[in-house]
Amino acid sequence: MRKFFILTLTVFATAFGQVNLQVTAPASLEQVNIADLDVSRLKDLPLLFTVTITSDTPRNLKLHFQVFAKIGNEPEEIFADAWSLPFEVNRILSFTNQDLASGKAGIKSDKDRTKIYEDKINKIKDLAQSTGRLPAGSYRFVIQLLDESELGILSTWEKVYEITNPSRIDLVSPSYESEVRTQFPIFKWIAPNFKEFEIFVYEKLPNQTTPEEVVSGDKNLRWRYKTTESQVQYPREALPLENGKSYYWYVKSTISGSRGIEEIRSEIWNFSVNLGQTTTEAVVSKLTPTEKKTLDNLVNAFKQAGNSEIAELLSKIVSDFVILIDGRPATQGEIEEILRAIRQQLADLGAEVEVK
Repeated sequence: MRKFFILTLTVFATAFGQVNLQVTAPASLEQVNIADLDVSRLKDLPLLFTVTITSDTPRNLKLHFQVFAKIGNEPEEIFADAWSLPFEVNRILSFTNQDLASGKAGIKSDKDRTKIYEDKINKIKDLAQSTGRLPAGSYRFVIQLLDESELGILSTWEKVYEITNPSRIDLVSPSYESEVRTQFPIFKWIAPNFKEFEIFVYEKLPNQTTPEEVVSGDKNLRWRYKTTESQVQYPREALPLENGKSYYWYVKSTISGSRGIEEIRSEIWNFSVNLGQTTTEAVVSKLTPTEKKTLDNLVNAFKQAGNSEIAELLSKIVSDFVILIDGRPATQGEIEEILRAIRQQLADLGAEVEVK
C-alpha cells in the first residue's frame, strides 16, 4: 500500500448560509508527471485530490478549477481554467478528481467556459520532453466554490507546490571498476534536491556474475546506512572491507510525486580493495621537492596535534595523493594555508611545529 503524505485543508464560508469546502491533497510534491496535469484527460489521472462540500440546506453550486505555473524567471501563467455547470448539494457531496472524470460525481464541465491553454501546455511539454516530468518551478492550484448565480465566491482552496524535480543520483567515488587503497573508503555522489539517502555496500561472492545478483539479497550486504549527506565514509567500527575482494554499491532515495512515493536508485558501481605495498620512497620519487616539503610539514603537524593515524596514512600514501577542496585539487598556496592554520591552532594550545 502506497504511503502518501496528506495535508487536509478546510476552508469555511458563511455567505448564503453555511457552506463548507474541504480539500484533501498531498502535503508536498517534489515531482509531477506532465500527464498528471492534462485536464483534458482527467480519466487517466491518478488520485490527486478529494473534495467534500457540505451545506446546511440543499442548494445549487458551481466549481471553478485553475492551474498556474511559474518557471524560472518567467512570470506566472495560467494554463488550465475549468468551470462546472450548476450541480446540487443536498447536505453533503464528496468526490475525487477520478469521480469527476468518470461522471460519478454528477458534476459536468461547462465546455463553453473551460479553457485549456494549449500553447502554454506545449511549452511545458517541450521543457519536459526528455524526462516526462514538469520542470522545476512553482505550481499553484485553486478551487473555488460559487453559488449558482455567481454573485459571490463561497469558499476558496489554494495550494502552491514547489517542484524541485529531483530525478537522478549520480555516483562519483569510488568510481566504476576502480581500486581503493583503504579498507574504509569514502563514498560520494551527486543528487541535487534530494532530502535523504540510503547507501548499500555488498561483497561480491564467487558464484555471482552480474551486479543485480550481487545486490539481490542480504547475505552479502556489508553496510547499509541512512544519511542526509551526499558523502559518507565506511565506518571504522564496522568490519573492514577485505584486501583483494570486490564490492558493489548503490544509493537510493524517495520522492513524493503526483503518483505517490517513488523510489529513485543510482547505477550499481563496483570497486576492489587493493592495499598493495605503499612506502614513503614511492612518494618521494614522484613528488617535486616543494610538494615533498609541503607533505612532510603536513605530516609533522598532524603528529604534533596527536593525530598519529592521519599522519601515518599521509606518510604512506602512493603517488596519486591529492588534497581536495570542494571536490577539486588544492593548489600549493591552499595547502600552505592549511598548514598555517594547523600551526596556529597548535600554537594556541601551546604546541610547536618544526618546519623543515
